[in-house]
Amino acid sequence: MGHSTSRRLIAAVTGVALASMLIAVRALTPAPAHAATGYNYAEALQKSIMFYEAQAAGHKQPWNRVEWRGDATLNDGSGVGIDLSGGWYDAGDHVKFGFPMAFTTTMLAWGVVANRAGYTGTAQLTPMLDNLRWGTDYLIAAHPQPNVLYAQVGDGSIDHAYWGPPEVIDIKGMSRPVAKITASCPGTDLAAETAAAMAASAMAFRGTDPAYASTLVTHARQLFTFADSTKGTDGQDTAYVHCVPGAQGYYTSTFEGGTNPGASKGYWDELAWAAVWLHQATGEADYLTRAREFYPKMGTEPDVGGGMDDQVPIYSFGLGWNDKAYAVYALMAKLTSEQRFIDDAQRYLDYWTTGYQGERGTYTPGGLAFIFHWGSLRMVADTAWVALVFADYLGTENPRYATYHDFAKRQIDYALGDNPGKHSYVVGFGVDPPTHVHHRAASGQSLGYMSDLTGPNRHVIYGALAGGPDATDGWVDDRNDYQRNEVAIDFNAGFTAALGRLAMEYGGTPVADSQLVDPVRDAELYVEPTVYHSGPDGTTIAIAITNTSGWPPRILTGAKARYYFTLDGQTDAGLLAVSAQDTSGCAASGPHPYAGTTYYAEIDCTGTAIYPGDSQAYQRTTGLKISATSPGTWDATNDWSAKQAENITLYDDAGTLVFGTPPDQTEPSQTPATSPSLTPSASPSGSPGTTPSGPGTSVSPSGSGSAAACSVRYAVGNSWSGGASVDVTVTNLASAPVAGWTLRWTFPGDQRLDGSWNATMAQSGAVVTASNPASQWNGTLAADGGSAAFGFNLSFTGANPTPTDFTLNGTACS
Repeated sequence: MGHSTSRRLIAAVTGVALASMLIAVRALTPAPAHAATGYNYAEALQKSIMFYEAQAAGHKQPWNRVEWRGDATLNDGSGVGIDLSGGWYDAGDHVKFGFPMAFTTTMLAWGVVANRAGYTGTAQLTPMLDNLRWGTDYLIAAHPQPNVLYAQVGDGSIDHAYWGPPEVIDIKGMSRPVAKITASCPGTDLAAETAAAMAASAMAFRGTDPAYASTLVTHARQLFTFADSTKGTDGQDTAYVHCVPGAQGYYTSTFEGGTNPGASKGYWDELAWAAVWLHQATGEADYLTRAREFYPKMGTEPDVGGGMDDQVPIYSFGLGWNDKAYAVYALMAKLTSEQRFIDDAQRYLDYWTTGYQGERGTYTPGGLAFIFHWGSLRMVADTAWVALVFADYLGTENPRYATYHDFAKRQIDYALGDNPGKHSYVVGFGVDPPTHVHHRAASGQSLGYMSDLTGPNRHVIYGALAGGPDATDGWVDDRNDYQRNEVAIDFNAGFTAALGRLAMEYGGTPVADSQLVDPVRDAELYVEPTVYHSGPDGTTIAIAITNTSGWPPRILTGAKARYYFTLDGQTDAGLLAVSAQDTSGCAASGPHPYAGTTYYAEIDCTGTAIYPGDSQAYQRTTGLKISATSPGTWDATNDWSAKQAENITLYDDAGTLVFGTPPDQTEPSQTPATSPSLTPSASPSGSPGTTPSGPGTSVSPSGSGSAAACSVRYAVGNSWSGGASVDVTVTNLASAPVAGWTLRWTFPGDQRLDGSWNATMAQSGAVVTASNPASQWNGTLAADGGSAAFGFNLSFTGANPTPTDFTLNGTACS
C-alpha cells in the first residue's frame, strides 16, 4: 500500500530525530555575481501550471489539457447538500484538504499579482487564470454561509489504502466524508488562509473579470471576520484541526516543523497574512492596522548568540503551507517601507543566503538550501519566491539585490537540472526527469493496489515537482519513497510563482500544447481468450473482457463481446447451443446470424461494471460454451474468432466497436491486444491486464530520405513466457506526406510474428513487413511529424533482441 498519507505527521515526529541535520553552518558566503539564464523558464512555467489540471476534481473542463484525466468524484458533498465536486486533489491521493488548497490558491494568485507580465509574455495568463479559478470556485462552494467553511473532503486512511484513478471512486462506493468549521467549532487558521486566498485571487481577476473579483472580496471579508471573531488567545486553541480531526496526521497546523525554532505553529500568521491581502485588495487602512496587531504574535526565536530572553522574529525556517510569517515580512516591507519589516525580511533571507550574524542555514553539498527534510524542494521554492519579490522591492542598486535574486534562481535551477545528478526534478521537463513520482492517477495501475512497484508511471504528469533530495543530494526515482517523490499542489505553488518571475526576466518558449501528451499508449479495452476445448462437438473458451483504460479511465456498464464461427458441412444453427459458465455477471446468447453461414455468440455484460482500479472489476471472465448437439461435421478450428484474439470483437456502452475485427472487414481495431494468438492453451503467465512491469525496449533511429525520412519507436510492452506484445510508432520527418507506407525490418533473433493490429503484417524468414494503404485510417503519414501506430504479438525462444534496421518505403531510417 502506498502512503502519501502521513507525510505531515511523520514530518513533525521525525523532525526531532533530524534536528541534528539542520544545525546551522557558521560560514559567511560572498554574494554571487548576477546569475545568467540557463533554462527554458517559459516551458517550465507552462508545465507547472498544467500540473494543476492533473489534480483537478469534478467535471473535466474543456480547457483541461490532461488527456488521461476525466470526470471524477462528482458526488462529493452530495450527502450534505453541497456541491464540492471541484477543486484539487491534494497530492498523489484524492483527498481535498482545505488548508493547503487555500495556501496554494493564495500563492498562485500572488504570482500573477506580482508579475503578471511573466504570464502574459509567455502566453500563460489564460491557463493560469483558468486553473486559479478552478481553485477559487471550489473555495466559494465550500463557503456557503459567512461562518461555515467546508474544510475537507475524503478520509485519508480510506483513500490511501486505494491505488487507482479518481474517475472510478464514485462507482466503487468509496466513503467521501466531509468536515467543516463553524462558529461553534471554529478554525481560525483555515478561515484566515481562505480569506487570503480569496483576496489575493480578487486582485488577479480584477482586470479581466471585475464582477468575479468583487464576489471574491465579499467572501474574503466574511472569512476574515469569521476567523477574527472566533479566534482564541494562545494561537492554537481555535486551530482548525480541533474541529477537523481527519486533517490530523496530514496537515496538523499546530505541529508542523517539529522542533525547528523557526516553524510557526499558531494562527497569528494566517490572520496577519489575510489582513495584508485584504488591505491590498480593498485599499482599506483598517486591514493594515489589523495586520500590525497580529504581526508581533507570529512567532519568535532566540537571536544568534542570545539567550531565551533575547528573541527576534522567526527566521530559520521558511514559507510553507503552515508558515506565512516569512511572506508577511516581505509584503509589509513593500507596503510600508518601515525598517522593522525590512529587517525581518532581510534576517530571514540573509540566513538562507550569505548568513545572519555569522550563522547560515544548512545547504546540501550540491548547493540546495535544505530548509526541511520532507519535500525539500517545496519550501526552498517558496523561499526563492519571497527572495525574488523582496529583491525586486529593494531594486537592482541595492547590494542585497543580486544576493537574493541569484539565490532564488540558483534554487529553482537546482530543481530544473543544475544539481549533482544533472537531472530534472520536474516531470516531463529537462534532462532525465522523474518517471516514478508517487501519484495514483499518473501511475495508471488497474488493480486498486500498487501492483507494479518498479515500472515507470503510465502517464506523464507534466510539471509536477518531485519532493526532492535528502541532505546529501541523494535521491532515487522511486514511487515507494513518497517522502522524496511525492508531488502535491503546495509543492508547485511557490515554484510556479518563481517560474513566472524568471520567465519575465529570461523569457523562453512554451512548447505546443499538442506535445503535452503521453508519448506511448498501450492497451485499454480488449478481450483475452483462453481455449479449453475445440472439437466437432463444440468449443469451450474463457473470454475475459478487460478494461485497463487510461486516456481517460472509462467505466463500462454495457460491454458486449462477440465470438464468430462458421457452420461447416451438415451442421445447422438449430443444432447448436450457446451457454455461459462462470459469468462474473455477464450472460451469453446465440447463435445469432451474421452473414451467410457465419454466426456469433454474444457475451452481454449490461448492468455489470467493468473498470480499472479494482482487481475484482477491471476484468470480467465468462466461460463461453458452444455445443453441437449432433456433432460430426463442424470444424471449430477454422472459425473466424478461433484464428486470433483480435477476431473477437468488443463493443462499449454505446455499441461502438472498441476492439477486434468482425469477419469480412479489413479495417483492424485501434486498440491492441495483449494476449498471444488464440490456441488451446493456458493464458500467459502473470495477471492478465496488469500494468506492464517495465518500460519495454525502444529504438528510435532517425535519418533522411527523399520521401521517407523517419523515426521509429519499437517498444516491448507486456511479456509472458515465450511471448510479448510490441507497440511500434513510425513518424514521417520529411517535408512531404507519405501516402501509403510499408515499414520493413529483420528480426535479429528467432522471433515469430503472432497476430497484429492497426497494420497488415507479414513475415518471411526473419524479414517482417507492416503496411497500410493510403485509403486506410492510418495509411497516410502527414509531413513534418505525422505518425502512425500499430502493434503485434510475437513468440520467441530465449532472448527477444530489438531490431534496428528499419526502412520506410525502401529508404532506411538511420
